[in-house]
Amino acid sequence: MPPQKHPLHSVLNDKDVMEQLLLKDRAFDAAAEGITIADALAKDRPLIYINEGFSRLTGYSVEETLGSNCRFLQGPETDPDTVREIRTAIEEDRNCEVELMNYHKDGTPFWNRLSITPIRDASGTTTHLIGVQSDVSRRHLAEQRLTESNADLAAANLRMKKELMAAAKIQQDLLPTSIPQLDDIEVAWAFRPCDELAGDILDVLTLKNNQFAFYLLDVCGHGVAAALLSTALSCWLSRMPKELRQDPVATVEQLNQSFQMYRDFSKFFTCCYAVMNPDNHTLQFVSAGHPPPILVRDNEAVEIKSTGFPVGIVPDPNYHLQEISYQEGDRIYLYSDGAIEQKDSNGKMFGMERLMEELVRHRPITLQESIDETLQAVLQMASNNKNDDDISILGIQIGNDSC
Repeated sequence: MPPQKHPLHSVLNDKDVMEQLLLKDRAFDAAAEGITIADALAKDRPLIYINEGFSRLTGYSVEETLGSNCRFLQGPETDPDTVREIRTAIEEDRNCEVELMNYHKDGTPFWNRLSITPIRDASGTTTHLIGVQSDVSRRHLAEQRLTESNADLAAANLRMKKELMAAAKIQQDLLPTSIPQLDDIEVAWAFRPCDELAGDILDVLTLKNNQFAFYLLDVCGHGVAAALLSTALSCWLSRMPKELRQDPVATVEQLNQSFQMYRDFSKFFTCCYAVMNPDNHTLQFVSAGHPPPILVRDNEAVEIKSTGFPVGIVPDPNYHLQEISYQEGDRIYLYSDGAIEQKDSNGKMFGMERLMEELVRHRPITLQESIDETLQAVLQMASNNKNDDDISILGIQIGNDSC
């Protein structure tokens, strides 16, 4: 078949102009995009020119397309709103660029990025419409897969969030919900994870002979792994025989033997385990790498110095029993290191001295209020009131008065 003639060739005789037009024809045919020219003045705006790129793109030959409107590329999945957008742009005599589903000659669909530009004569009348068409199916497929992947990720994140919230509820249920009835003893606590789950756990346990034990432990790190271990430790301690729980050294040594890092555990934890005997007004405790308890008496706070390896680091840490005497009106606080290591925007930590100041300052109010107010003071240092580590505070008050 002889080369297709440009519609303007018949009216141009100048050799140079003719060569330039032929060069443009060859350039059009070499283009990867499909290029069409439609007669804007003829009925139904038929195609009067297509390049080879259009044939390669659609599968339609010159003979099958010339004289037809380009809508033959449309099919069942072509968006009618996009078609109306094209029609409106043509009627309003303006440029148009859309992406729509079109179909090859063999019926297979492809995404067509179509731009239509009106060509005007010297009087400003639109005489022709130039269409440029590109197959953007790969991009659409990639976008579709990305959308599907994002939807799958969103569903997985939602499912994970629900599971984390359920796990957090289970962990919260392990905290003391009803404080044991203790003569002239009041117990209060606060528990603030930095994420949904915490590596901290605390509890109060009744023992024999009018004694009770209380503990606070802090698994290194936070998140799911730390929370699973802290939950396991809480269950483990609750199942220990009461006779063993009455001995702080034996209890912590048993913890250390059972939860060594070289076994199936990759985390260690700190712990302060205390037994209170109201009959002789003594508190015995063992600290395993944990921050020292604080005794608030009258208007003064004192650290109860303690030493010991965290649980799980060495096989035989040789824990030491410490004992103090308490009196009416004393308050004793256990806490995790998140309460003193919270940093402000300048990197300054809340610190032990500030913690003791807050506990003394809040001595006139109830035990629970003193803990809540102290926790708020710690959180005020944090950006957006968001602590960067788990914070737990457990308080014991001797006597039920609040001042």
